[in-house]
Amino acid sequence: MNGQRRITSSVIVGTAGLALAVGSGLVLASKPQETEQPLQIAPLSTADSGSPYNGSGSRDTGTRADWSQASVAEPVPAVGGAVPPGDTRTVAFAFEPERDAGEPPSASEPTTGATSYETFDLDDDEPSATAELGHSDWNSHTLDRNERLSGLWEQEWDLPLATLYRLLDDDENADILNRVRPGQEIEWQVDDEGYLTRMRLWTDSASGYEWVREEDGWDFDRHEVENARETSHLIISAEIDGSISAALSRQTELSSRAAAAIAVLMDRHLPVRLNARAGDEFTLLVEQETVVGEDTPQNLRLLAFDYNGERIQEEAARNVNGRFYRPDGESLLPPFDRRPFSGNYRISSGFDPQRRHPVTGRVAPHHGTDFAMPVGTPIQAPADGRVTRVEHDRYAGRFIVIAHGQGYSTRYLHLDRALVSPGDDVERGDRIALSGNTGRSTGPHLHYEVHVKGRPKDPMRVALPESDSLEGEDLEQFREIGEVLFAQLENGQRGEQVALRPFSELAGQ
Repeated sequence: MNGQRRITSSVIVGTAGLALAVGSGLVLASKPQETEQPLQIAPLSTADSGSPYNGSGSRDTGTRADWSQASVAEPVPAVGGAVPPGDTRTVAFAFEPERDAGEPPSASEPTTGATSYETFDLDDDEPSATAELGHSDWNSHTLDRNERLSGLWEQEWDLPLATLYRLLDDDENADILNRVRPGQEIEWQVDDEGYLTRMRLWTDSASGYEWVREEDGWDFDRHEVENARETSHLIISAEIDGSISAALSRQTELSSRAAAAIAVLMDRHLPVRLNARAGDEFTLLVEQETVVGEDTPQNLRLLAFDYNGERIQEEAARNVNGRFYRPDGESLLPPFDRRPFSGNYRISSGFDPQRRHPVTGRVAPHHGTDFAMPVGTPIQAPADGRVTRVEHDRYAGRFIVIAHGQGYSTRYLHLDRALVSPGDDVERGDRIALSGNTGRSTGPHLHYEVHVKGRPKDPMRVALPESDSLEGEDLEQFREIGEVLFAQLENGQRGEQVALRPFSELAGQ
């Protein structure tokens, strides 16, 4: 930060507890045994798990299981993820008859516990703007009431929990981290292997603390920092000659990583990846947030765009909810149905990022909701979108992925039959597949996932668009914001920085 910080470094020593719940008092958890480097606490992968039952690759036939009890010497995490010494748990698991992968199920009716116990890594279906900016750029999170720092650390941020305990080995660090409260912002960077390299905790709007990992070790130095930031707005105009990415990379006012991130944001809100054509023109209004003394933008926000092309003509602006709307208040993202089928089918296994494997006792996250239903049940698109993948996986079985725009995508696993192909446009209510029992599962069911900006969310609780257009006070508020943003698009000059209040102030946030 080039002189913006006052440095009071300290090497980590000692022992400390962990404040878990933000704004609800201190709840301490014990520290696990240290290792020479941070422990990689990751979901159970298919590579090291094998079959959940006997390692044969077999799966449930839908017949009655012979249930057994087994004591698994797997430590049970205490609240927040700490492991109390000497604690074990008993789990029940079923041994199922073997069946060849291609053999149809013996019964089409769903079983009581129809689900699957593998973590399905189908690769990213949508590029991440944060990932495109590179590992040297900052991630951020504003703490909400009752959020648990340890839970966020491992479950949401994918950071090794032992790194947090290493930080808490210092009494002063523990005192700072045990006093986090709602509204404070935490920022962090990771290396190529996902290990924490830097972290900032802003105690207020003007100051905070930063931890920096030593270059040749796993210890962290701490110093105070000043929260001096600059917000700027930029008009970008370009003509496509090859691709969106190429057009943006030619903008001298953008770094290569910023150009790549903006290309991702454009594709998130417009299907430009498939529909862009040479000669298409577009104008963007982008907000950049930079820490004083640093050149690379810490945050990039697409505020408005005007795209005129052979296959796409759209003008839209960001609203307070982060979604984009046309000037008349019509949403670019159509409404979503909560469930991708007609009728009423029981949830056999809910969304649970901390679910444990019934045999190994290890964490095997369940990133979707399972609905027990007979093989052949019609599955419908919950919203308009474009099919991006129709494939078969050893564990997920036959599956479909649909991109719906603005960072929303859905997945459908264990299907019996797909009724669509990659590249197909689908409308809300269209039949896209028939449910099944393919891959590795414990009975006929649909495994349904909703991803928002590349991260799995609980399909039954995630906020989904409910209407096509804004109305009443919501529409009036958007018109006030849109009037300013659209005017900048119309009057701004290419490559010009414009005088505009930060979007958070413009939106009254």
